[in-house]
Amino acid sequence: MADDAVDIRYRPTGGPLRKVSFRPRSDGGWLRVTLEWNGCQWRETGCEPVEDVALECADGVAIGE
Repeated sequence: MADDAVDIRYRPTGGPLRKVSFRPRSDGGWLRVTLEWNGCQWRETGCEPVEDVALECADGVAIGE
């Protein structure tokens, strides 16, 4: 995980381990990166810039807005 990144790992039913990583950009935004575990390393499957990131939980917003 990159410094200050927020990663969420999960295993879909019948599929390989996957991860969504939100990585801060130098311009103040974020980059959402999707990855899949191939048995040896994480393989990037896509990415897109995003403006805001917020982590929500049952008690409210934990990170972000």
